[in-house]
Formats: sequence, structure tokens, C-alpha cells
Amino acid sequence: MLALLTFILFAFAPASAAVQQEQGFTPAQGATLQAKAESANAQATSARQARYWTAYAFDVRPGVAVDVDYVSDDGRFSIRGTWDVGDGGRYFVGDGVSVSNYPGLETRSLGVFALRDSAGKVERIDVFNLARRHEYAGYPVYWLGRAANEESLGFLRGLAEAPTLGRDDSPQSEAVWAISLHDDRRVPETLLHVARTSADEQVRARAVRGLGLPPVAADVREYLAQLTRDEREPLDVRRAAVNAYGRSRDAQALALMESLYNSQSNRELRRAALAQIARNEDRPAAGAFLVRVAQQDSDVEFRKTAIARLGEIAGEQAIAALKNTATSNDADTELQRQAVSAIARRPAAESVPLLINIARTHAKPEIRKQALVLLGRTGDPAAVEFLKSVLTK
Repeated sequence: MLALLTFILFAFAPASAAVQQEQGFTPAQGATLQAKAESANAQATSARQARYWTAYAFDVRPGVAVDVDYVSDDGRFSIRGTWDVGDGGRYFVGDGVSVSNYPGLETRSLGVFALRDSAGKVERIDVFNLARRHEYAGYPVYWLGRAANEESLGFLRGLAEAPTLGRDDSPQSEAVWAISLHDDRRVPETLLHVARTSADEQVRARAVRGLGLPPVAADVREYLAQLTRDEREPLDVRRAAVNAYGRSRDAQALALMESLYNSQSNRELRRAALAQIARNEDRPAAGAFLVRVAQQDSDVEFRKTAIARLGEIAGEQAIAALKNTATSNDADTELQRQAVSAIARRPAAESVPLLINIARTHAKPEIRKQALVLLGRTGDPAAVEFLKSVLTK
């Protein structure tokens, strides 16, 4: 089903020349993107339209799925909105939310849509999938065709650098996001300039997050590392830098994340660093660090987080740590619950025998009950036979 969806996204995404016909857009004429925008304003003024959209297509970088709506055949996964493809076959929404095992989903036919007032001033920026129909809030859309990267990046950079009202959904912040979607070597340079010069915290944070898109140049890495440690910087900017640096997933990123976790007092930054450690490509090293946190950290919240992350990491060390936490006589009940849940996310060959043993022998009835419930969700034959034996006693 997913393969069919991906094929549809590629094969039936409309070409730029046909977009205005298929979507009912009004074409605007001109030699440049700015000239076409002025032509659109003249037409909107003539038609006495208080608000209208101008829209154009651009070169989209590989590995993003924007404005998609997909539900798997079994209903287990629902993929809606904007997704970042990659990082081990995962699709990320914002920072840290992911669904695994859906490689290959991309949208390569996207448009930058600018909602304008009667004077042509941009009130809002959106990026829409041109293969889907929208109502566009009932406002007319003037189609500017396909923009050259230089024109598009120049237009968006001008918006990003304009004064803001401090909103997360401001045109400036959304313009930065649109910049990061472009397939152009000048994107990191543009984002870096915005991150260094913008007076708006949200705009800077959005630009910093975009700087984490691989490949990341050495000078960009240095800048991100500096931001993570600079206590004069706003928390949102520092957290964005942690997430951006961590996306490299290599040994250098792991070393910085571990250093930040061990040295930072700010809980938000420690939480962000721990999330990036769990996603690092060096699974044995990341697993070893998570085991130490799970077993030794004085903060219960971070111990629970580390235990949950261990459920996603293969290896004897990870499963041994989960088993030890789940079955230890002196472990905190909430930590044990987290460990049992993490065990249940392991492959059935590992999880089912452990869950059966916990259901049979654990000293706490609430943990035994949890193991039984999780066994019932596996559908594994050994789990079914065990549950039958429990019910027939």
C-alpha cells in the first residue's frame, strides 16, 4: 500500500505548467518572481479582493514528506502533516516524534503559498503539496509558475529578516521553514545568516533547527556546539542547537550529547541531549550510556526515559538492563512499569519469555497484571498458550 502511495505521489504530482489548470489557479505574468507578484496584486486590486494568495513551485530537497495524509491498511499508523524522512527510516514531526519502517515516502512537488492583503503585504506563509487539492481558506490563488532557487531564497530570506511579532506561526518563522525545504547548496548559508542576525527568538530557533540537515559543514557544527553551551542564549535556541547537532548521529555528535547531558543543569537541555543519544547510529555506545542513566541517575524522570529508549536498542546489554530493572526487588514501581513496557516493544523472541516469567513470578501484582496485558497484545503462540493456562486454572 505504501509503495502504491509513493508511486502516486511521484507519478501524478502535477507539473508546474499544469498546476494552475488542475487547481483552478489564476496565472500571473512577468519576467521575474517579483514582477509576477506585482501582476497578481494588480489583478487582485482590480477584482477588489481584500486577501489573496500568490504561489509558486520550487526545487524540493530529497527526504521530506509535506502535507501528506496516509493511514496503513491495518490502521496502526497514521501519517499526516509534515514529515522529515531519514535518520534510520524514520519520519520526524518537529523534534522527536517518529514512526518507523516507512522508507521512501517523499513529496517532490511543493509550492510556497503567500497570503497577502490588498496592498500585497505577506500575512502568512504555507507550503502545500501540489498533488493535493485545498480550499486555501476560500481566497483566490495567483500562480507564479516555478521560481528559480535564487529568486525563491531571496524572497523568503527577505521575509525571514523582517521584524516579527514573536509568533511561532509568523510569516518570518514559516519562511525559514520553507527555506530549509529547498534543494540548494546556499540553504545552510542562508539559514546561518538568519540564525546569527534575527532579533526574534522563534525565528532564530527555526533557522538553527534547519542547520542540522545533513551534510553539516565543520563551521556550522562549531556554531551549533557553541550555541548549546552559551548560557546567554535563549533556551529555545540552545535546545534547537542540541537537536540540530544531534541529527548527525555520528561519534562526534554522541560525544557532544553525552558531555551536555553530564554537564548541564537545565532539564530541558538534558532531555534533548538524551533523546539525541538514543537515536545515535553507534547503538552499542548509545545503549551503554542509556544503561548507566537507567541504573545510576538520581533523577527518576531521566531514568524512566532511558529505560523507555532501551526498548528500541538491540543488544544483550540493553535487554539485561531492562530485565534487571523489571525484576529487581528494590526497584521503584514506576520504573518497573516502564521497563516492562520497554521489554514488550522488543522482538517477540526476546520479549515473550521475559513477560511470561514476570507474569508468573513478580512479587508485585500490578506488575504481573501489566505483563499479562502486554502478552495478550503480542499474538505470539507461546503467549497465547500461557494465557490459556492462566485462564483455565
